[in-house]
Amino acid sequence: MSENIAAPQNRVFVIGGVRLVEDASMSGKSTAEIQKLLTPLYPQVENATVRERTDEASGMTIVEWIPKPGRKG
Repeated sequence: MSENIAAPQNRVFVIGGVRLVEDASMSGKSTAEIQKLLTPLYPQVENATVRERTDEASGMTIVEWIPKPGRKG
């Protein structure tokens, strides 16, 4: 018999046109912790609106940071 063990679902973080796939350094961290981690490299993330959704086809969670107009970081 085969057991159907669900593989852990990765998250994909989208910042503008950049897509970052969750790796071991991001695993287990909340979205707020990831936001703090990415702010030095992507300052627009600091004040951005966060939108999370699940891709129906792959089952992956997609976290998007949408910049607020008039903010530079």
